[in-house]
Amino acid sequence: DFFGSDVAIDGDTIVVGASSADTTSTGAGAVYVYVRTGTVWSQQARLIASAGGLFDGLGESVAVSGDTILAGAEGSGTGNYATVFVRSGTTWTEQATLTASDAMTGDWFGYSVALDGNTALVGAFSDDTAAGTSAGSAYVFVRSGTTWTQQAHLFAADAVAGDELGKAVSLSGDYAFVGAPSDDHGAASLAGSTYVFERTGTVWTQLTKLVPGDLTSGDQFGYAMSVSGTTAIVAAPLQELAAMSTVGAVYLYQRVGGVWTQD
Repeated sequence: DFFGSDVAIDGDTIVVGASSADTTSTGAGAVYVYVRTGTVWSQQARLIASAGGLFDGLGESVAVSGDTILAGAEGSGTGNYATVFVRSGTTWTEQATLTASDAMTGDWFGYSVALDGNTALVGAFSDDTAAGTSAGSAYVFVRSGTTWTQQAHLFAADAVAGDELGKAVSLSGDYAFVGAPSDDHGAASLAGSTYVFERTGTVWTQLTKLVPGDLTSGDQFGYAMSVSGTTAIVAAPLQELAAMSTVGAVYLYQRVGGVWTQD
């Protein structure tokens, strides 16, 4: 079932993806919801997507914000969508299916998702863009009432083929973090980078590109990340330490005003 393919928590609600669960079809995937009462956690729901098909992999990525869950389905089946579920009381129902305006097979839309209030962020790291094959991208969706619409399609300003922008995403308020772990820096191949986008009104623009000075080939900085308020952490899981390979590291960033700096 791949229970635990991704996890998320908000307050007393935990969400767990099971991307290979057999539900509407083999490997269609499922999402499990747990809630806490006192010190006891109990299963509240098992969610499946109405769009679910063979090997879709719903639950490959999950995010939760209040009474809303976003679950990505990037699998080899129909895939390439993300499903929104909402809770009323203790009952969860499907509210929307999010798809890219320019969706293509193999984009891996839904491999990563993030959610904050009425804004959703979905990565498509294998998206072929004007910059080249698998340059990658991310999509922003916003909710008005019960309707979700695409607000922006995010690209790196210096994108090239193979960067895989959108392998990881995180969202907090008007700031979106999007990882490109296969980005090269000169001779340092696959060192990775992370792009920060900022929203003003309804317009998203690239604010900065985060690249630690000690990155080397294969570090894959930007493979995972999380941002909350003025603090962000970004992982480089394959970074070496002394003579030890793939030890990994995590970088901490703080925002002062509109500037993100490494702590």
